[in-house]
Amino acid sequence: MNLDHSVVLQEARVFNETPIRPRQSRELLANIVFLLYRGDTMSTVEATNLFFSITKLFQCKDMSLRQMVYLTIKELSTISEDVIMVTSSLMKDMQPKSEVTYRANAIRALCKIVDPSMLPGIERFLKAAIVEKSPSIASAALVSSLHL
Repeated sequence: MNLDHSVVLQEARVFNETPIRPRQSRELLANIVFLLYRGDTMSTVEATNLFFSITKLFQCKDMSLRQMVYLTIKELSTISEDVIMVTSSLMKDMQPKSEVTYRANAIRALCKIVDPSMLPGIERFLKAAIVEKSPSIASAALVSSLHL
């Protein structure tokens, strides 16, 4: 697959459009993750701008788009700055009233981006998730807690 780094970053403007186009956004997120896994480097500024553009996609309820958002946020968190800003969206998705898929993925993403000063704030959520009836949520909480 021959993807150009600068073309993908240019196409990322689609994240700022209204209404959100889930299919196009999902494909672009897949391209971004592909570039990262391929070893392409992004500057901190590029990654941070892209990170915050992607967070606008939390407004969309499309399940497969949301899963790609979680994955991309996790991958960009290592090179972006101020990733803590997205924690409120992730905490909202960790609530017991949220979809099971949202909760498990939100737990994984949050544990990847959290810094040590925030651990007491999410400890309650993780403890509740560990004893959750849903195996996907409980295992996500256990494995993510282990990685902390």
